[in-house]
Order: sequence, then C-alpha cells, then structure tokens
Amino acid sequence: MWCESLFKGYVRYWLPVALVLLLTGMFWIGERSLYHKLYYLSFALPTLIVALVCWRRFLFLRHAPLFWLFVAFSVYVALSLAWSAGSVDYSKLKHPLYICMLLLGVAALGNVDMRRLVLSVGIGGGVAALAALVSIVMFLSENREYARLEGYGALYNPLLTSHVYGFFATLWLGALMSSARQWPLKLMMLVPLVLLLFLTGSRTPFMALFACVVWLLVMVADKRGLWLVLALTCIGLTGVWFFGADLLDRGLSYRPFIWAETWKQIMPALWLGHGYDTGIDIVLPDGANTLLADPHNLTLGVIYQTGLVGGALWLTLYSYSLLSAWRMRGSGLVLISSTLLVYGFVAGMTEGGSFMSRPKEHWFLIWIPIAIHLAVLCKVSKAPKAATPEVTSGA
Repeated sequence: MWCESLFKGYVRYWLPVALVLLLTGMFWIGERSLYHKLYYLSFALPTLIVALVCWRRFLFLRHAPLFWLFVAFSVYVALSLAWSAGSVDYSKLKHPLYICMLLLGVAALGNVDMRRLVLSVGIGGGVAALAALVSIVMFLSENREYARLEGYGALYNPLLTSHVYGFFATLWLGALMSSARQWPLKLMMLVPLVLLLFLTGSRTPFMALFACVVWLLVMVADKRGLWLVLALTCIGLTGVWFFGADLLDRGLSYRPFIWAETWKQIMPALWLGHGYDTGIDIVLPDGANTLLADPHNLTLGVIYQTGLVGGALWLTLYSYSLLSAWRMRGSGLVLISSTLLVYGFVAGMTEGGSFMSRPKEHWFLIWIPIAIHLAVLCKVSKAPKAATPEVTSGA
C-alpha cells in the first residue's frame, strides 16, 4: 500500500515540478554544473528509486517498441566502450542511465495523467517565451552592434542557445496546428521565441523549423496549413527586417568540408565505429588551422563512434517514431510530439556530435523530444479516440 502511495505522490506532484525544472532550468540557474545537479536530484534519482521500488508500475513500457529501441541502442553504445581507443572512462556508462530515467519518468507521467504532462510542458513553454522576451530586451539594451545573442543563465553559445529556444518555438508551432483553441495565446508565445532565434544568428533552427512546417503540412493537409504559412511568413519577414539581414553572410561555414573529413575518419572503423566517446579532430582550411572536436552532425557523430551498426539503430529510433506518428496523425498530441522529433533530428544534421551526454542543450534536440513522444505513443495507442486528452489546456 505504501508503494502505491509513493508512486502516486511521485507521479502526480513530484514529476510535474521536476519536469518543469528540467525544461526551464537553463534559463535561470546560472551555471551548467548546477543544471546537471538539478536534474540528478530532482528527476533522475527520485525516478531511479521509484522505478526500483514500484517496478510493476513501469511494466506498461514492455509493450512500447520505442523504449526497447532506445535500450538496444544504449546497450550497443555501452558495449562500444570495449573497443574505444585510449583509456576508457567507464563513468560514461552513467549517461544512458540518466537518459533512461528521463524516458521512464516522462512516460510514467503521461501514462497516469497525460493532462499533467501537457500542462507541465506548456508551463515550460510559457517560461521559455518569457525568457526569450527578457533576453531580447537585455540584448538590445546592451547596444552591441553586429554581435550575436549568446544567451543568459546557463546558456552561453549562440548555436546551443538556439537549440533550446528552437525546441520551444517548435512546441508552440505544433500546438498552433493541433487546435484552433487559444490560438492568440499560442501565437503570442511563438513570436518572441522565433525573434530570439534571429538574434542568435544561427541558421540551423530555421532549417529545422522549415522541415517542421513541411511535416505539419503533410500531417494535417487542410486549411490550417494556409494559416500556418501566413503566420510564419509574417513572423519571418519581421525577424529578417529587424534582426536577420546578415543571416546568410557566413555561407555554409565549412560544413561540406567537415562532413567529408568526418567520413574519411569513419572509414577505418566503418561497421562498429571507433567506440563511444572517442574524440575526433578536424582541421579547417581557414588559414588559421582551426581545430574542431565534433563533426557538426549528430548522425555522423553516432556513426563515427558506433559505426553503421549504431547508425542503423539510431535511424531506426526515428523511423519507428515518425511512422508511428503518421499512423496516429489524427491525435493533436502526436502532432506536437512528432514535430518536436522532426525539429531535433533536422537541427542535428548541421551541428553537434554529443548524442549521449549529461543533460545539456542537445537533450532538447534528442532525448526530451523522444521522451515526450514515447509518453504520447504509449497513451494514444491504447486510448479510444473519444478518450484522447485535449492538448490545448497546456501546450
């Protein structure tokens, strides 16, 4: 009996707060190390304890293929440490565990009370919109001509900052398309997030948002698509007019060269990879011999470290997720969660290499969208259409 009380208190009261802290912590906590500790203490550790004590309440995941695909990928990544070059840091084995706790917690919350999950994510999206507005005002008040907005709080890099705010922009974009209810509020949340992306000077989020628009148009295929295109055109023209005139001045930023060099270094260990957490060095032909430590492509990063075997598992995660979303496209929840997945995958095609790490900006591209999508698939797949929760109350 006490076990059941523990689980109910954890899911109904503790998890929603912990999820909001995870989603918003980078805006206000100030230091990245504190953000890590915040996640460990508020989310990961309590979830681990509850999962060990009340393990029967997590058995619903045995029917979730997406969860088992994650387990298979994580096990293979962990095994690849065996053939990593140089000294092996076995503390890296904690990273899949951190991510697993995220998936377990979010899935449990969605399974017990999807409305609380939607509300928690919606609150996170509201805080993000407010943080974006405050950041825009602070940045413009500094009068730094030609500078890029680096971020405030635990955010310090324009591109990484765009990952986080782009996630929330996609959230409200999907919410706009999921239902016409409360659309002025959703649009009001979306505008400052997109405008902040212009100030970061990053092209990656706009490429990913374009892919999201295409995905939404295909998924919905009705007159809502016209309103979506109209709204984004107005926001985009406003952003370009005021903030984004030099957005394309940097060209391709050596991306084709970086990817070609990555493939050259992949080839000696094509099938199994060089091993998890093996570093890569790429020297740019920029005259200054700039050294890069990642392939600026998450999928190439997976293949470099885990080979074509790991790359196939990685792509299977996304293929299954999006095919399932297509089959359940009548659900507004699925529409939102799958759009977050599309954003993260496409954004990861031009930046990054750290696909399995401690909680940081890349989690907003990979693991937080996968966790939300897992929870949604578990709930929607077993619920009759009439009983599917509304998404407009939160997101």
